[in-house]
Amino acid sequence: MKSIRRKITTCLIATVLMALLIVGAFSMVLNYRSTLSTVEQMMGETAVLAGERIQQELEAYRNVAMDTGCIPQLSGRDVPVEEKRAIIDERVSMHGFQRGNIVGADGISIFDGNDYSDREYVQQAMAGNVYVSEPLISKITGELSIMVAAPLYDGGKQGGEIIGVVYFVPPETFLNDIVSSIKVSESSHAYMINKNGDTIADNTLETITTQNIEREAQKDTSLQELADIHTAMRQGGSGFGSFQAADGPRFAAYAPVGGTDGWSVAVTAMKKDYLADTYFSIFINIGVTLLSILASIVVAIKLSSNISVPMQACARRMKQLVAGDLESPVPQAQGQDETADLTRSTGELVAGLHTIIQDISYLLAEMAGKNFDVTSSHRDAYVGSFQGILEAMRTLKVQLSATMRQIDGAAGQVSAASGQVSTGAQTLSQGSIMQASSVQELAATITDISSSAKRTASAAEEAGHFVEQAGAQLGTSVKYVGELNNAMEKISHSSEEISVIIATIEDIAFQTNILALNAAVEAARAGTSGKGFAVVADEVRNLASKSDEAAKATKDLIERSISAVNEGNGTVAKVTEALERTNALAGNVTTQMDIVVEAVENQTEAINQVTEGIDQISSVVQTNSATSEESAAASQQLSAEASSLKQLVEQFTLAKE
Repeated sequence: MKSIRRKITTCLIATVLMALLIVGAFSMVLNYRSTLSTVEQMMGETAVLAGERIQQELEAYRNVAMDTGCIPQLSGRDVPVEEKRAIIDERVSMHGFQRGNIVGADGISIFDGNDYSDREYVQQAMAGNVYVSEPLISKITGELSIMVAAPLYDGGKQGGEIIGVVYFVPPETFLNDIVSSIKVSESSHAYMINKNGDTIADNTLETITTQNIEREAQKDTSLQELADIHTAMRQGGSGFGSFQAADGPRFAAYAPVGGTDGWSVAVTAMKKDYLADTYFSIFINIGVTLLSILASIVVAIKLSSNISVPMQACARRMKQLVAGDLESPVPQAQGQDETADLTRSTGELVAGLHTIIQDISYLLAEMAGKNFDVTSSHRDAYVGSFQGILEAMRTLKVQLSATMRQIDGAAGQVSAASGQVSTGAQTLSQGSIMQASSVQELAATITDISSSAKRTASAAEEAGHFVEQAGAQLGTSVKYVGELNNAMEKISHSSEEISVIIATIEDIAFQTNILALNAAVEAARAGTSGKGFAVVADEVRNLASKSDEAAKATKDLIERSISAVNEGNGTVAKVTEALERTNALAGNVTTQMDIVVEAVENQTEAINQVTEGIDQISSVVQTNSATSEESAAASQQLSAEASSLKQLVEQFTLAKE
């Protein structure tokens, strides 16, 4: 269980902590946002100024080229080439160019004879434009160059016929020098890109025309933030952003360069260059917040101690009071605040309870000493709801006194009634003993009847089993006689089939005899040559006669067998019929025996139920007898206890009504 000190301390600390954290967080956020706004404004203005400066530098180069294109001597056909070269060299030296050149209308240089007709700056100048090219690799020198080209007007009249192009090559690092001179912090960095996103000016020549952040970001996702800034730069707008560079997080401000074909300049600086003071301020705020939190913790602990210590002392004393401790000292109050009032109230409560409980102990001790004629000695301590306790004690004393008087009267009545109950219980006990003897004799007789019925049921059941066995044996005999009858029928059918075969043999013997006669006739016709055949025919006829005689004898035997089988079939049928009637009679006997067995079993079960009933009656009678004896003894004891109770009541000093 959390103490109130811990709760108060926790609440105070939490409140102060939340307030300090909210104020500190708002302060740090506002400071950070203010710094970011200042940086954005400053770097944005720097980028715009850088763009304007580059525009002015380029505009100066354009003016030089345009003025040179309006010099009449350069367009004069009679002016020697050496004079024209001298004029160009003078301009180169005056304005710090690397070189200059004049290209005719056919694109051929009048100085070196090279063809420049495919150069964009030549085409733009021939179209009447003063053009500054992006940094590119010169096809003539192989060096990185920027071309400033202007139309060469016939007769030096601007707006007249264009008869060629004059161009100058500024120093290859002039754009780099411009962006390198732009400084907003120690680690700041400026550069330029064209409308395609290619770097055209940087603090190093290595990235010129070779670096395109947007294309590189497709392979290296860490460059995506910077690529998004370049995309916005190519759209021709001004803005501010941040990205993660190799040397750490950076701010970036950008602005377009006027008078160019989509050029844009960007100025970047390390975030730490501008946010170092802000971070230091944030650390100071955090330190102050921590110190404030520590101070609030000390104050909260001190305040909670002033509140919780008296309350804990009161709580401990109340726990002792709940545990029944009325003697321990109560906490002392100092001061006039609520905790002091709580301490004094706790002391008064303990003292009041001590007085009341001692008075209640005195009253209860007197009543426990059989003295109900007693009164409270501290009536003034029972104030408020405690008056109910005093009233309850008085009511208890009066009610107990009245109850004792009633117990005294009732004890006399109980003593008289218990004597009457004792006499009746003794009479009931004697009658119950006689009933128990009679019931036991009846139970013995019924037990004998039950045993005889069980033996009868057992014998009837056994006879039923014997009759069932006889019926089963008769069924078996009927089955065997049926099989015999089937065998006799098969023999009769076989004899009939043999008779048919014998008839066939007689027919064959008859045919053979005829054939033998025909053979004898033919042999007689043949004369001497047929004597041998006649002998054979005579033997065949003899064999046919013997076969016919044997067949007739066999037929007679078979006919007698068939007659005997038919007589046997009749006899078997009669035996079968007699056995079936005997089997039916045996089945009826079995059925009647089952009925007898079931009746005997029902009688046995009924006798068992009667036996159980007699046993229950015997048990109840015995119980009644024992209960009567116990009632008689209890009545005698009750009478004695009533006399004792009356004597005890007389020992009490009852309150006066």
